[in-house]
Amino acid sequence: MCLAKGLTGGYMPLAATLTSQWIFDAFLGSYAERKTFFHGHSYTANPLGSAVALANLETFDREKTLLRVAGRSIEFEQMLQSFWKNSHVGDVRRVGLIAGIELVRDWKTRKRYAWEERMGGRVCEEAKKHGVLTRPIGNVVVVMPPLCITAGQLEKICGVLQRSMRTVCGS
Repeated sequence: MCLAKGLTGGYMPLAATLTSQWIFDAFLGSYAERKTFFHGHSYTANPLGSAVALANLETFDREKTLLRVAGRSIEFEQMLQSFWKNSHVGDVRRVGLIAGIELVRDWKTRKRYAWEERMGGRVCEEAKKHGVLTRPIGNVVVVMPPLCITAGQLEKICGVLQRSMRTVCGS
């Protein structure tokens, strides 16, 4: 498994490759045996990035970040339920503190908006006017708040997005 951004919170270049012992052993040997893993990634062994990653992991441990995020995720799930009342929401998907709200022309038929209408982008542009920055992937509005977010901040994001969807898509 390759991972990167989460190690440093996305602020410094650092990546890691995780593997099973079995795969690691297949590359274990002397240079002369040519068993070494010659390929790597550009974010390997950055000393400053490594220091940031260690500080980030220490902060996660000290502040019980994962425990707090688990509780906040449950609150987020409850807040997202209100989006189902909008007739232009075709689906609401969530994993932890990441959500995707799919916009459709009509939730009953799940008829999609035409790509050219840029509904996801237009909703995000409207939300930006009210201090909420998010991004679209087509007609899906992606909500990916920082792990340190408060319940009040999540409520603001959800409220602004709901108003923005009504403004752009109608009720």
